[in-house]
Amino acid sequence: MSPLAATTVLTDEEAARVVDLIRPCFSRYVSEYDERKYPHGIYKYLLRTFKAPEKVSDDDIRTALLWKLGHLAKRRIPAHHEALIACLQERWPGFSSATLGPPAEVFDRLAAAVEVATRYITVSFLLHLLRPAEVPIIDQHNFRAMNYYFRMVRPVWRRKSKPSTYGDLETLASFLSAIRGRWKRIEPCTVPSQVCLDRFLMMYGRALKSRKVKSPKASPNKAPLAPISDTSRGPRGLSVGCPISLPFGGAGAAFPVGTLIQHLNESGRQYIIQGQTQCIFSKHPKPHSLDFWLRREFAKNPDTKQAVNDVISQLVSTGLFEPGEFQCPDTGHLCKGIRIVEASRA
Repeated sequence: MSPLAATTVLTDEEAARVVDLIRPCFSRYVSEYDERKYPHGIYKYLLRTFKAPEKVSDDDIRTALLWKLGHLAKRRIPAHHEALIACLQERWPGFSSATLGPPAEVFDRLAAAVEVATRYITVSFLLHLLRPAEVPIIDQHNFRAMNYYFRMVRPVWRRKSKPSTYGDLETLASFLSAIRGRWKRIEPCTVPSQVCLDRFLMMYGRALKSRKVKSPKASPNKAPLAPISDTSRGPRGLSVGCPISLPFGGAGAAFPVGTLIQHLNESGRQYIIQGQTQCIFSKHPKPHSLDFWLRREFAKNPDTKQAVNDVISQLVSTGLFEPGEFQCPDTGHLCKGIRIVEASRA
């Protein structure tokens, strides 16, 4: 593994790229956060309460877990969650006196009390309430989003499917710090709070899981793209599952044309610029281009350009796309690209 692949810290250049990717859709995903399910007032109350661990009551522990689990508004709580709450209420008096020391040590003590193998998210959240400035909230969703953005700017990044160690908390904390630090230098008046950045990552991670990264609201004059399947047919009778070969993608490299239609559907645009560039992947100047997407998703060597003219010709020959010049989302300039033809949107 290369040193870059092994490190869990974003470089300044990588952080700048991630900020560029996040900013256009930041407000949209933050607005989807359900504050009725996770009331901010109760969260702030918990932060104040857990500053004095010895004064935390059984009711406070119950409220903390119900908030984190999204159960505050529910009348019936799952039995295994009730058992977890009761376990923590019973053991907290003995644990509250052991909250001093480095966060990693406190994590280990709390983990030993509640069996970390099955209670990682609970342990991490309680540690966050005890040390909010050092330990972020972590869950499968914001962890998934973090891994997604790491891979966008560092294709050799090795992802974990779920967080499970204190080291994962450190990685997320470093990621959040790098993003906010870089954002502050780019546009200090709009830099998000850590709370808002966490909300964005949570909702974006949920969308990634369901493969339903939402696009902006459709114009009244334009119907949204319809869901597609591998058996859908284009104007020339070709299935959207037909493969498009990548001449420079490596042996056998190809992708189903339907995945590109789905990608455009999720991006909120009906077109994509070609963006072929002779550079290594980490320095690609157009992360919203076809070349970047093909390198990231399908190329065995992402440092080689992929959206060559032959690929464009294959896509146009399906009858599902037409060539043209379109505004580049990254530069604002008109660039060569392709868009979905009207007949394939139905």
